[in-house]
Amino acid sequence: MTTSVRALLSRLPPRDDHLPEEMRSQVQVHRLLSLLGAGLVVGFAPLYAVAAPDAIDPLWVRVGIAGLFLTLLAASYRSARVRAAYVSCVWGVLYLIVGWFVVLAALNQFSGEYAVGLLLVYAVLAGIVAFGAESVWAPLAFLGYGGGGTVLATLTGPRPETSPLILLASMGTIAVVETVLTQGWLWIRKTVREQEARLQGLTNSLPGVVFQFFVREDGTVGHHFVSEHAEDVLGLEAEPATFHERCLERIPDPYQREIERSIETAIDEQSDWEFETPFDPPDGERIWALGASTPEQREGETVFNGVILDITERKEAERRRRTYEELKDSAEDAIVIADADGDIIDWNPGAEAMFGYEKEAIVGRPIETIMPDRHRAPHRRGMERVRETGRGRFLGETVELEGLHQDGHEVPVELALSSWEADRERFFGAIIRDITERKNAEQALREERDRFETLFESLPTPVVRCVAQDDGVFVTDANPAFEDTFGLAATEAVGAEINHMLVPEKGHDRARDFDRRVLESGEVRAEVQRTTAEGMREFQVQAISRRPDEGPPEIYAIYTDITERKQRERRLDAIFNHTYQFTGLMEPDGTMIEANDTALRFGGLDREDIVGTPIWKTHWAQTGEDSKQRLREAVERAAEGEFVRYERPIQGGDEDRIIDFSIRPVTDADGQVELLIPEARDITELKRREETLRAAKEEAEEASRLKSAVLANMSHELRTPLTSILGFAEAIDDEASDGAGPVSRFASLIAKSGERLLRTFDNILNLSRLEAEQQNEPAELVDVAAAARSVADEIRDRAEADDIALRTEVGSATMRTWAPADQVPIVLRHLLSNAITYTEAGGTVWLRVGRAGGDVVVEVEDTGIGMDPDEVPALFEPFRQASEGFGREYEGTGLGLAVVQRAVDRMGGTVDVATEEGEGTCVTVGLPGMAPTNDAPSLGEG
Repeated sequence: MTTSVRALLSRLPPRDDHLPEEMRSQVQVHRLLSLLGAGLVVGFAPLYAVAAPDAIDPLWVRVGIAGLFLTLLAASYRSARVRAAYVSCVWGVLYLIVGWFVVLAALNQFSGEYAVGLLLVYAVLAGIVAFGAESVWAPLAFLGYGGGGTVLATLTGPRPETSPLILLASMGTIAVVETVLTQGWLWIRKTVREQEARLQGLTNSLPGVVFQFFVREDGTVGHHFVSEHAEDVLGLEAEPATFHERCLERIPDPYQREIERSIETAIDEQSDWEFETPFDPPDGERIWALGASTPEQREGETVFNGVILDITERKEAERRRRTYEELKDSAEDAIVIADADGDIIDWNPGAEAMFGYEKEAIVGRPIETIMPDRHRAPHRRGMERVRETGRGRFLGETVELEGLHQDGHEVPVELALSSWEADRERFFGAIIRDITERKNAEQALREERDRFETLFESLPTPVVRCVAQDDGVFVTDANPAFEDTFGLAATEAVGAEINHMLVPEKGHDRARDFDRRVLESGEVRAEVQRTTAEGMREFQVQAISRRPDEGPPEIYAIYTDITERKQRERRLDAIFNHTYQFTGLMEPDGTMIEANDTALRFGGLDREDIVGTPIWKTHWAQTGEDSKQRLREAVERAAEGEFVRYERPIQGGDEDRIIDFSIRPVTDADGQVELLIPEARDITELKRREETLRAAKEEAEEASRLKSAVLANMSHELRTPLTSILGFAEAIDDEASDGAGPVSRFASLIAKSGERLLRTFDNILNLSRLEAEQQNEPAELVDVAAAARSVADEIRDRAEADDIALRTEVGSATMRTWAPADQVPIVLRHLLSNAITYTEAGGTVWLRVGRAGGDVVVEVEDTGIGMDPDEVPALFEPFRQASEGFGREYEGTGLGLAVVQRAVDRMGGTVDVATEEGEGTCVTVGLPGMAPTNDAPSLGEG
């Protein structure tokens, strides 16, 4: 039967899966034959009516036979029993048809049409019976039934028109041919079945589902063949006609589309068709299926012969392998695999990091490569023991050993060993953890424990360990300081109830409450009084509790003697609260913590009035919004670590006062502000006295300015007539022709005295202007060196007249300073004039100009009389001289150095005097210098 017929019949439901496939196929074929028979029985009626209009051929019989076929067909879809006996039922109808045709032919005297029809029906129906028969006896019985009925009809019926011998000979011939054909058909079917059985056995012996899948040119797809393993592997019936659809239903959508694309690719490229897909069998447990097939081009279709394998275990193995690889590669521990010979075959990145060898460099080398020498011989003995017995000393256990790094240093490791067999080969695995840090931590812990024990014994502070029992807290260990402090020997302390030993009887209840709080909260700090060898003293005790896994709770206590500290605190409290200054404590945000009694009394306040209140909201600070805002800003600055101090008003109980107020930040070891200390001192009376002094000072300064102004005006008024007198004296001297006469001498004396008086007036005028701050000339760049050379040239004649050598050390460099144009020459003239005045004949005066650092320095040194160094400060006071009184030896007003001092001050410079009585004097003037244009000498060099 062709595949197309099978495909058509397979779409005629229902199917009986419990029936053998051959029987189901027979049922489907005979259903089709039933339809065909019903059509032919009715369809031949018109043909016979045309060929033999007068023949006897009742239509109702034909319709009845056709109805019988259709009824049988319909019943096969309703009843499984009918389907199971359907072939036999069809045969029964065929017997009925051939019997009816014999009767019909006999009634029509075996006329030519009916004789031929009988022979045709006889041959066809015998072939149908032979097609469904399992042996030759079924068609022989049918042929005998038809032949016997014909013989009986010819003998008992109307005289036949066709020769009975010819008719029977034809039927005999048909019977012989049918028998031979049936024998051949049965032999062929048997052979095919045997081949199919062998092929089925072969395919069923394969581990997977053998299939033959086709794709036709019109796009039709399906299976020609599916092996019985489909039930075992996929949980599906091995029915080729619907296998493709049932398979696709069990494959997730994305994989369905992928399979369809792979089929198209295989057809287009005429290449092998392979696919991997998850598959959901009817039992619900998903598997992975692998399909592989090769194409075969046939007429009108492409056939793929292949097999479907369950690769679930392989997929799971691959997944486990990937998981293992991911874990191995991501593990910080070293994972090392070795074969039976102890050669490394796998090595993860953790091992690379731990031992320094890259995988390519270590694989294939003995595992002893990463062992110190002392471990190699025991390792070889252990490997041999495992190979012989399958058991090893450390297999399945974790041990601590040392590994060997590539650079030669040893690595402490924790090693977990395992061994297994695969494919009759033994393998060894090791998971190795670097325990360097743990070993270091253990070593540090041992050292810490040793240090603690040493510290426990050597601490100067009493430390005690106790256990809490129902009837009290008993000492189990105490350090020497505890024994010394409390005057107890070790034998007395250990085992004693600590409260009975250290606490007076009246304090026992409080001590027991302390112990209870320690056990409940785990840690308690408190200040207590305890009896010691020196009597009752105060301690700060810090106690912690520990509850071991076994045994009673433990209490550890450290006693810090705070007797002296408490005494200091009481004294400090007395100072804090009895000082005349206001002081207190604040949080960094300005919230008051404490204030001393002085501050509270001043404001008429209680502590409850200020504690927890920002300082700017307290009674003291209510002196206006601006004042409060400034106080808040001061707190913020102090909270950032700045010491803040300023004067502010404060509101008292009776009146407002002025205070010198400051906020000092207190920081911790990290520099973070922990507390603020506000302090204040009442300066109301001081401010009043300062105001009185300020007024007196301003009056004195005003009087001084008036004096200077009067002197300046008076000097100006005297200068004008004096200038006229000098002019007349010069004129008189010019008129006197005899220079030796009295007129010329008198004129010279008048001029000399006038010039002296004029210089005095100039000095007074300069000094008064400087003191009255009337020197408002603009400053400009002045070349001090040039001014020095000019002034030296002016005064040189006077020096020579007095037999004094004037030497200059100025040089050609430009040395500039900012000053009014006339101030530098005035300073130089006064210094040189003073030096010449107080130097005896034959002496020397030096004028030096140079640089010292960035300043321009002028030195005027003489070999004159000098003076007592203690009197130098008085030289800069107006009208003071080295030689004073009516018996003074040298002329002068005593204004020169005063003018020098004030002029230099205005220029931002300094004046220093080095002198010794009888040794001469050196006056040094330093002026702010500008950058030199040429190299200038540096005083003190060379």
